[in-house]
Amino acid sequence: MKWMYCFTPALHYRTAVRPEGRAFADGFFGLAFSLSPWAIGAYVLVSLLQYCVPLLFIYRLSTLVASEGGAQVALADTLLLGLLAIGGFLLVVSELNLERYLSLRLCREFERLLARKMQQRVEVAVLERVVSRDFSVILDGIGASVNLLAIPLFLVLSILLALLVFGSAGFWAVAVIGVFLPLSYLLSSLADRNYQRIMDRTAQRIEQCSIWLREGPWLKQFADRSAVQGIERTLAGERSLRNLDTLLRGADSYIVGFGRLVPFVLLGLLGTSEAALAWDGAIFWLSIPLLSAVLALPRSYVSYKAVGRSLAALNGLYQNSSQHPGLPSVAVEQPPAVIDFDVDWPIWPAALVELIPGGPQNQSEELGALLRVFRLVPELGQDPQRVLWLPIELDGKNLSAGQRLRLQLLRGVFLAQAQDKILNIDHDFSALDAAAAQAVKQALSELSWVSFSPAAAQAIDGREAVPTMIGERSAPASSTSDPAHARLRLGELFRSCGWGVLMLLVPASMMSYAANLTLPQAGFSPLQVLLYAVAGVAAGIAAGLFIENLLRRRFSLLFLAGLRDVRAGSLVDALQVVSRDITTTFERIAWYSHDIAWILALLLCNVVALWMGFGLFGMAVASLFGGLLAVLYRLSINELYRTRVESVEGFDSLLRSAHVAFSISRAGGTGFERLGDWLALTQRGAIADGLKHFYTTRMRSVITRTVTAASCTLLSDLVIVLVVLLGSLYRTSDSAFVLAVTALLLVRSDLANVFLAITGFKSQSVSVARLQRFARRKNSVAVALAGQSLEIAPFVAQRAYRGLSLERGRLYSLSGHSGSGKSEYLKGVAGITEVTTENTGARQASAPIRYYLDRNTLALLGGEPGGSGWLETWLDDLPGDNHHLLLLDELFGTLGAEQLAERLQALHRYVERSGNTLVLVDHRCRLEHDIELGALAR
Repeated sequence: MKWMYCFTPALHYRTAVRPEGRAFADGFFGLAFSLSPWAIGAYVLVSLLQYCVPLLFIYRLSTLVASEGGAQVALADTLLLGLLAIGGFLLVVSELNLERYLSLRLCREFERLLARKMQQRVEVAVLERVVSRDFSVILDGIGASVNLLAIPLFLVLSILLALLVFGSAGFWAVAVIGVFLPLSYLLSSLADRNYQRIMDRTAQRIEQCSIWLREGPWLKQFADRSAVQGIERTLAGERSLRNLDTLLRGADSYIVGFGRLVPFVLLGLLGTSEAALAWDGAIFWLSIPLLSAVLALPRSYVSYKAVGRSLAALNGLYQNSSQHPGLPSVAVEQPPAVIDFDVDWPIWPAALVELIPGGPQNQSEELGALLRVFRLVPELGQDPQRVLWLPIELDGKNLSAGQRLRLQLLRGVFLAQAQDKILNIDHDFSALDAAAAQAVKQALSELSWVSFSPAAAQAIDGREAVPTMIGERSAPASSTSDPAHARLRLGELFRSCGWGVLMLLVPASMMSYAANLTLPQAGFSPLQVLLYAVAGVAAGIAAGLFIENLLRRRFSLLFLAGLRDVRAGSLVDALQVVSRDITTTFERIAWYSHDIAWILALLLCNVVALWMGFGLFGMAVASLFGGLLAVLYRLSINELYRTRVESVEGFDSLLRSAHVAFSISRAGGTGFERLGDWLALTQRGAIADGLKHFYTTRMRSVITRTVTAASCTLLSDLVIVLVVLLGSLYRTSDSAFVLAVTALLLVRSDLANVFLAITGFKSQSVSVARLQRFARRKNSVAVALAGQSLEIAPFVAQRAYRGLSLERGRLYSLSGHSGSGKSEYLKGVAGITEVTTENTGARQASAPIRYYLDRNTLALLGGEPGGSGWLETWLDDLPGDNHHLLLLDELFGTLGAEQLAERLQALHRYVERSGNTLVLVDHRCRLEHDIELGALAR
């Protein structure tokens, strides 16, 4: 069902036209008023009306309910209530359309920021934090920030109207709500300072996890827990701060519920008789929306400050960036007509064809021929078009070293051709086997604009070609959902915090009975009523804290379990978990669970109140109301869930756009500097596509959530109007009727949020599912010691591999053509990447310790390229107990032939001395004890 989209125009994202962005140093209102002053003004007006209309609705409702001779209620009065209810719904729709417009303008401004050239000191983790946290905070904080202007205006107008309508009695009864202003200010200050600390901890956690996701798969094998322990401490501190936020935030709802007794208490302490007039003047009921507005100030203030800090982060990024230069002007001294090949040219997330400069789409035949000669067809796919549109991850993480080298060679060929220059290659193609290296060299030598240095040509020609079979390998596929963790059900969640749900029955019962304390026949003193209210607030806060803390602790354990055994894979998915998903579970899922448990307890108490007020008629109303809500739920839940999943994909697109911006900002070296226009256009196109996807998917999610919540409130108001109309025909007693309507009005004040919490929980449970998948127990390849043999069990990665038996204390070489999966096999054995195995049990005690070393590992551990001195020291420090399996993956690619021979001799001596087993991958050598990868693949 797409009925929710009938209230907003179709979503269209228009790419920013102005090339230059703006600074973000003027705060939210400075930026917003400069972008669209009329929209901000209209937003303030609509927000003000959103507070005024419920106040008028409750006032008119109270006068009708409290009037004697209920049969005299006119149809015009109920029609006015209905119009006010519909007007409230239309105001929500108007605010939604204003938010849509402002979000579009902010997204376009953010697009301009990302399109700027980042300076070298900007780290990718900082950019990811700005995208995953700060920009989302700004978009989510639009409404709350505007309320900082609307709420004070509403409170002033309310006091003036109370004085005008009720005179001094109304003024004093409403003005006593002013006692909550100091409390509101205190909560605001405490919550702001606490939320700032939460944001700092969240940023620290995202940066720590971002680094660990890139380095952890390699570092975890060295039993260095310092990084994970640092994340654990950060997470524990964040959890404590969020629990404090629960105390500050959770108090709002309970103070609103029990705080309506404060006018009664204060007027009673003053010795006036105004409490008796509270019903007649609607003072008691009017305190509910007024208290809601007063206590909304802290949330608005906290959100406004958070938006300001996030804008400061965006401004810092702006200050550390500059406008992309265009093509350089022709200088007197012409640049050299040679481009030196660089294997480390930046690779950004894009399709393979989009990484190649010079418009290769117009030279598809030539490109297809090179793909075949380079053996990327059929390694990456049988069809050249399929290979050309293969998604490449940041820095080519989903390619092997050989495939990455050949991609860079393709880029170099078309880069030089586009600029009419010579591509000079001074590289020995050590990441390729001899046959592949010679085939690539021969194909490149036939191109007139490609040349090899004498040393590189000699090194490639001197290698011995070994004929191998070439099979197709596919790029790593995106992970699919684990059926065991597809969705987290509400019942499963509540079973883990059942005692907290039962604890909420206490404040729910007390709040439902609170109205009885104000009746003249109740006989309670003001101090007794005050003590009752304080006890109710304390009980509610304690129960809410119990539920949320229990859930956060559970999610923390899942998160840390996933971090301890992190695997190399899809970086975008993992970043989504450590940034957005864990924050969603800490915030939204915990809040939703608390709200859902609260409304269930409150509804149970209100069923009793309706029975007391109307008997069977009350049960019929409750059944009608429940049926309408069930229908709305069924019409909404599927679309809510779908848009939530799409919004996650949109966030992934935004993150990829940030990676594109970061990588292209680094593409300023030799060869790329004269393609400034191409880089800028590529960057802007990718960023615009990512932000378009992000904007449309996010707004669909916002539209469905907002319209569903507003529809729920509209249904509640219409049911109350029905109760008033039919109650004029039948009521058991005036006091029971007032009590029942009061209870229904109390439910109405929370029902919209809680109904949204139910659907929000269903739709955002995808974050819990992703977290559970991230934390699931990963398979490990079984490696066992059997006498003098070392047995490696079969496993499946991108292809299936048979079991392998090695003799302990030997040096083996692993051979196979480039791209055949040698690195994949070694990483699977070492637990660096994800694998599928038949036996998922615990590792046996006799299993050898495995180490996987490549050039990336050396860089992380501080070793020098080639690893000579560092490797010798590290190997000597290992115990010689025959219990180590060492996997060396192209560790010596930067060494010459003579140095490589010396390294091999040193490794032979080491295995003889230590008894440990080594497996070496290097395309330039095949040892006496050789493992042919083709024989292992099934």
